[in-house]
Amino acid sequence: MKKRVLASLLSAVMVLGMLSGCATSGSGGSDSGSDESSDADGKVTLKFLNKYPEEEYVHYFEDAVAAFEDANPDIHIEMENVSDQAIKDKLSVVASGGDMPDIYFSWTGERVKRFARGDKALDLTPYLEEDTEWRDSFLPAFLNNSTYDGKTYAIPFRSSIMYMIYNKKVFTDNKIEIPETWDEFLEVCETLKGKGITPVGFGNAQNWYSSWWIGLFNAMMVAPDVMNTDYTPETGEFTDPAYVEAVQTFLDMNDKGYFGDHVNSKDYYEVREQLGAGQVGMMLDATAQFTQYDDIAGEEGWGFFKIPVMEGAAGDPGTIGGGGEAWLVSSTCSHPDEAVEFLKFMTSVEQGQKQTSEAGLPNALIGGITSDNATAALVEAYEQAEGYTNIADWLDCAVEASIADQYMASISEGFDGKSAEDIMADVQKAAKAVKEEAE
Repeated sequence: MKKRVLASLLSAVMVLGMLSGCATSGSGGSDSGSDESSDADGKVTLKFLNKYPEEEYVHYFEDAVAAFEDANPDIHIEMENVSDQAIKDKLSVVASGGDMPDIYFSWTGERVKRFARGDKALDLTPYLEEDTEWRDSFLPAFLNNSTYDGKTYAIPFRSSIMYMIYNKKVFTDNKIEIPETWDEFLEVCETLKGKGITPVGFGNAQNWYSSWWIGLFNAMMVAPDVMNTDYTPETGEFTDPAYVEAVQTFLDMNDKGYFGDHVNSKDYYEVREQLGAGQVGMMLDATAQFTQYDDIAGEEGWGFFKIPVMEGAAGDPGTIGGGGEAWLVSSTCSHPDEAVEFLKFMTSVEQGQKQTSEAGLPNALIGGITSDNATAALVEAYEQAEGYTNIADWLDCAVEASIADQYMASISEGFDGKSAEDIMADVQKAAKAVKEEAE
């Protein structure tokens, strides 16, 4: 295996994210059509590596697999559910050794692209073109985030979308309307600051949270083709001036006091509680956490809105921040048709709705989030999401691990005075090392 392919695949499984998961040892199907994945009785066996061993999740997946096998008696699904870290370790081993699972987990976005570039994932485009009803059942932003070079290599099953959460009482008491432009958003921040209320809850004690912000700012301010090139390890340079502007915008919010004081010593959970108490007006968060705000602020005490687009910025206005999880089929799977049938079953609207109601994992389907399986806020959030075209992944899930680590470390220094130019110089140096390693 070429050095650059192995490096890409190894890095794909070493990045932490709020969303995570993967699959285990597969059938090891070969180009010669090995029958190792067929039982003596003629059943097809598919090895499925998944990432949900916790009690609140595992029963749903066990029941779903059993239901599929009942409906397809000639197919046996051999599922292995392992933890976050275990799945990263396992995929690192199988990626380097070539013995991939038949069906396995990945984050959407760059994670999927790396498996595609490494020839470890089957091109699923023909299956989606043949079954357009299945293809069109997904939220476009998440299906688009599973593509590489115009082809689809993964099927999204879990979704999380970023919105700006706000305390309704704080907005009502201060006669604040939902901002519709970026300038209006900054005006809201000034109003809240003038009232002695921290405008935006932000804590960087664990710097993964800053990756949400900078990933979103990059998507808003950097041209999509430039960002796609830079987020690819083999071609990334991060020299476009818009990256500096994105970092500067982030630092300016801190310098103006919009995040309050001492952001590097506060954490995400602390400021989330402060929003519920009315000490903070707004906070960037994801749909996966929506139910937490029902407990923190009361079901009627909070609302949400899409962070406004910056007028004249180069990014795609149809992009929203967030992340997804998906399942891939190995390029060496001996029974790809059966593997796709399993994915069709697992991502049908009926099964997706069960996934959300029984396991609490938001699906990635149009109409998959309903009043029967989710709160009113989640239903509204996903109705809005039907109009978005792409997902801007959290940065620590969108770029190679060492680049993400450098980004976050240098931004932390930025909150203590380091310039945006110097921050991006650090990132460019990390990207250069990754690019050289990939060659």
